[in-house]
Amino acid sequence: MKCEHLMAEAYPFNHHPCWTDNRQEAWERIHLPIAPRCNVKCAFCDHNATSSCHVPRPGYSSRLMKPREAFERTMALLSDRPNLRIVAVAGPGEPFANNGTLQTMSMIRSERSDLKFCLSTNGVLLADKIDDIVEIGLETVTVSVSTVRPKTAAVIYEWAEIDGTVMRGISMGERIIQRQLKGISEAAEAGIHVKCNTIMIPSLNATEMKEISQHLSEAGASIQNIVPLVPYAGMSHLRRPTRHEIALARQEASEYCRQFTHCRQCRSDVVGIPGNDTVL
Repeated sequence: MKCEHLMAEAYPFNHHPCWTDNRQEAWERIHLPIAPRCNVKCAFCDHNATSSCHVPRPGYSSRLMKPREAFERTMALLSDRPNLRIVAVAGPGEPFANNGTLQTMSMIRSERSDLKFCLSTNGVLLADKIDDIVEIGLETVTVSVSTVRPKTAAVIYEWAEIDGTVMRGISMGERIIQRQLKGISEAAEAGIHVKCNTIMIPSLNATEMKEISQHLSEAGASIQNIVPLVPYAGMSHLRRPTRHEIALARQEASEYCRQFTHCRQCRSDVVGIPGNDTVL
């Protein structure tokens, strides 16, 4: 069943480049690389050095910043770039697994109440952080959900640290999916708009796109972003889906969730509009 909040005409973020297809009036955003630690090991990511992924894939960063440095860098850029309106954290690890994430945002919020905040998360800790992100004034969050089947999750994720325990296998997959959907639901109920990134892996989850979209819609997600696998790390031997496969998946999934089609799978250390970035 489709949800009324998914209708395009009701969607409010006409200037957010990671949420709207409008590129003429898009605001700039900054991705601050302040989250080195990750609590989930995706098979297509590499946790070595400062990167949880690759160049120029999501999560890659050539360097890390401490909260004070990120705050000062943001303040300097805001004075030079009047179109910079969005401050985001998208890695290189999991934002909610790093204390510096909310610390940095609190510092920035104390100086600029007009800015929009955004986070990209694997969703495992999202429900635990709802009160914190509401207090800081975060309006949008992106949750990476690439399956709703525990057996598939056991392949996509090599391990996950949940409640202080490192888990693997199908039981891990069940817990991750449960927590992701709970986090999406509670965020939506709190008035936070949720976008979900779904990585399409032809030999693994390609037939699940419509099923995933239905679960995301029922949980309260506003929009879905189906993006291609970029073969790397433990999935370097797999192929990238074709444009036709991505287009077909988006068409099928659109029955339940509005689809975003302008994703550039950005790094976690850039500023500007996706496709026209400057590395910090």
